[in-house]
Amino acid sequence: MVPSEINIFPPGVLPAAYHTPAISCRKGRKSSGISCFFRIFLLPVVYCLLPFAAFSQPPSLQTLVDKNEILIGQQLKLKIKAIYPPGSFAFCRIMIPDSIPHFDVLEKGVADTVNYKDNSKAIEQTILVTSFDSGKWTIPAFPVSFGQAADDTSTRLYTDSVSVDVSYAPADSSNQPRDIKPIIQVHITDYTWYFIGGGILLLLLAAFLVWRYIKNRKKKPEELVLSQLSPFDEAMQELKKLEQLDLHNAAEIKIYHTRLTGILKRYLGRRQNRNLDNRTTGDILVGMAGTGFSSGNISELATALRCSDAVKFAKYLPGSIESAECLEKIKDTINLAEQQPADNKT
Repeated sequence: MVPSEINIFPPGVLPAAYHTPAISCRKGRKSSGISCFFRIFLLPVVYCLLPFAAFSQPPSLQTLVDKNEILIGQQLKLKIKAIYPPGSFAFCRIMIPDSIPHFDVLEKGVADTVNYKDNSKAIEQTILVTSFDSGKWTIPAFPVSFGQAADDTSTRLYTDSVSVDVSYAPADSSNQPRDIKPIIQVHITDYTWYFIGGGILLLLLAAFLVWRYIKNRKKKPEELVLSQLSPFDEAMQELKKLEQLDLHNAAEIKIYHTRLTGILKRYLGRRQNRNLDNRTTGDILVGMAGTGFSSGNISELATALRCSDAVKFAKYLPGSIESAECLEKIKDTINLAEQQPADNKT
């Protein structure tokens, strides 16, 4: 859409025309009635309306495409340019639809503002479209809204519609014979041996894991280190050595209670010919509940063992009297166990 143009005189021409002898109505000058009317009435009116005519130019739109014929799937650039004077219009908005019949909008682009030397402005936006339908199609006109600067009203114009011919690639009509392409040798990699090797490795790994599992399952319990002393005499000897430790030293207190629990476990293990070093306090107490120990004896033993656990795991530091009482309770337990049959299981 091309705007209509208004040809007007520059402001400096009208005063000169006003004093031109050809159109002057002064006495002694030759002039007609029409020229006097033009000088007296029309020229001042036109001169006053000149500023309004200069700033009331309507906006104009330009629609440009880079090509009018495309192949199917080829891209087409549609450029829209809206030119308007900034004094009359506050904004310009190009309204592009989300879909166009027979066309796919690939990219709407970004509206850019261009300033010209005559203080006019232009909004340019480039749309990238394509089509997969063969035929002659028309890109419809898009509305462009111009906001008036004086009030809240707006002016809407429409761009020019564009005709685009979408076709297939032209067929070869030369009918010229072409040479037969030579055979291309293709190298095929045989991965059969890779799969066989991987399968063998997996079978060997599975066989090793099964063998290790069976070996650990049939593994005999660790034999106890035998001593020339009886289990009872060895336990009493080790308890007597504990009495030599300084129960006012934090490091020796921890050694005291650690060895105290170990002496009891070794004594019970030797009597049963089992390794009880990995048994917890709860396991020891549960195992002794089925023997000839009374509930009071088991309660005393539980107090001593839990005190030792608190020293080993909770950094508890009991007094010397409490530590000595724990030793006496372990000693009483060993004395009672010595009176029971040796085949009691803990």
